[in-house]
Amino acid sequence: MNILDLARNGLPFENITLIDMHCHFGPYNSCYIPCLDESEQAVQYKRTMERMGVNYSAVSMLRGLASGELEATLDLYGFMQKDEKLLGWVTYIPSLIPESLDMAERCFPLTKRFIGFKVHPEINRYPITGKDYIPMWEYAHEKGLLVLAHAWGVHSEPSMFREIAAKYPNAKILLGHCGGREPEISVAIGLANEFGNVYLDLNGAFIYSRVWLEAIVRKADTAKILFSSDTIFNNICWEIGHVAFADIPESVKLDILGLNAKRLLAGIV
Repeated sequence: MNILDLARNGLPFENITLIDMHCHFGPYNSCYIPCLDESEQAVQYKRTMERMGVNYSAVSMLRGLASGELEATLDLYGFMQKDEKLLGWVTYIPSLIPESLDMAERCFPLTKRFIGFKVHPEINRYPITGKDYIPMWEYAHEKGLLVLAHAWGVHSEPSMFREIAAKYPNAKILLGHCGGREPEISVAIGLANEFGNVYLDLNGAFIYSRVWLEAIVRKADTAKILFSSDTIFNNICWEIGHVAFADIPESVKLDILGLNAKRLLAGIV
């Protein structure tokens, strides 16, 4: 049964690699979230992962991103110990450089399933090109880590990543939301096509902009497109449906849903 048939029949993707690269746990003050307790969110999302056939989900803590409670990443590690399908993002806050790097030094040795940094320049109201991000980029470059960066808004629009990608080639940059809307989506695609270390985080591109996957696939190196849902803000079923019902080759759907991420995370998953 192919991907479209599985989706139409509401069946889990049991024999298909499905890796969600952009998830969150925790409360957030500007969006409605039905369940605010992180432990309950972890339980509920595990059920969703099993129901949908998700192999791995990469999670960052909203409590860390929104309030600077960096210790939230250690709480995430607790959830990761209980669920081997969870991968982790370590929060970096540009106004808390020593504290953020200290947390990185504490978290990355705990498990290889901490795959990199998560940054949100719009929440922190600080441009991604600012000097206070330099220690993080240097760290990620030295260690060969991923950086999932919100890439949509005045502090993080995709063109701002050009010099970063060139200067830190060993840091793998995942452009969150693929730029969000046009013309930024096309800019993000252009960067991913140009730089070997730039990748496209798919979620939101169709929800917020109505730029369908077919249009992205026509322009982008499809090996650079990674599936993501932005759970708990969005429902992962929307994003799975966006791929499953797209008029693109089955092989490209398989790459986007998980094989691209599996190659990127070789030795981890």
